[in-house]
Amino acid sequence: MDFSAANNVQKGMGDLFSQIAVREKAAANEAFTMFAQAHRNYNKAGVEFQKNAAPIMNKLGTYLHKAVPDMRLTIKKYANAKFEYLAYCLKIKEMDDEEYTFNSLDDPLPRVEEGNYEYRVVLRCREEARAHFLQLRSDVRVKLQLLNSKHVQDLTEQLEKWTRVLLGYYEECLDISNRANVFPIDIDLSTVVDAQS
Repeated sequence: MDFSAANNVQKGMGDLFSQIAVREKAAANEAFTMFAQAHRNYNKAGVEFQKNAAPIMNKLGTYLHKAVPDMRLTIKKYANAKFEYLAYCLKIKEMDDEEYTFNSLDDPLPRVEEGNYEYRVVLRCREEARAHFLQLRSDVRVKLQLLNSKHVQDLTEQLEKWTRVLLGYYEECLDISNRANVFPIDIDLSTVVDAQS
């Protein structure tokens, strides 16, 4: 059950207590009327709470549902670019080792004799992957700093606002409860028992 549904229950209880008050005698009528009004005031305080809490929840929702997933996506792209760059580095290392092995055996490497085109392509791809990797690393660093500053400043501010709004709501409800101290209620149970018969 969400807050607005629970808040509407308070209004419903206020209506129910009003109906009970109509059937009771003077003292009980006044007590049930006051109790009904208290529940209606709980509902009004809840509506005001929701109105004050909505902007806070929207800001927190933006942080959780937009900023954090965007950061995760950026980190995933960065990890993929890093893997690609390291794969090209490994390929070049393998090609260098192969060339070294052939040179140590005084055996000509066929790809070197043909212009070493494959090696030059892999070198070029590695440099492009490196540039892309460094750009994404910079993006991740900047986004992490922004997310951290937003976390420190904005999130703290929103949680403080949330605490103030929640405290105000609970204090209002406590004040309503203190004003509606109607117990004990004198009810003539013989009329209730007679009505059920």
